[in-house]
Amino acid sequence: MKIVQCIALSALLCSSGFALPQMQSLTAKDTWAAAKLSPQEIQQITAAVEDSAFDTPDSWEQELRVRRVDLGATPGIIAQGTKLLCGGTGNCQIFVLRKANGKWVSLFGTEQAPLADSFQLGPAVTNGIKDLTVSANSSAESSTRVTYKFDGKIYRASNKK
Repeated sequence: MKIVQCIALSALLCSSGFALPQMQSLTAKDTWAAAKLSPQEIQQITAAVEDSAFDTPDSWEQELRVRRVDLGATPGIIAQGTKLLCGGTGNCQIFVLRKANGKWVSLFGTEQAPLADSFQLGPAVTNGIKDLTVSANSSAESSTRVTYKFDGKIYRASNKK
């Protein structure tokens, strides 16, 4: 009976156009200019990112790709390293920022942002902010997934797979 229920549910989800969020990465198209950020916003974002980055590039604007995102209760920014903030297996630091009191702040606070090759926001929401799932390559054959949930101030790792 359970197999029949799973098949029926799969058919219902597919026919209704329902789609689960897909893992994604930022691309060369995700520039500061494309995100339409003001000089003041760029300054706030780079200051917040600097607090949780493991290194400091010569130019944050050249190192980071950025994209505006919907975090649920607030607008957000995803930033991802491209060279210096990347490891040997293709994982780069991923930063998530939200607008709080008119200023961009890191959802990782001053904790080091995770290294990952891809990310997904949602579908679950905790304390008004979409959960963040990151996937990091450990080797050519294996990867690790971690989901972060918003505790009201910052993201905290909730599981590791």
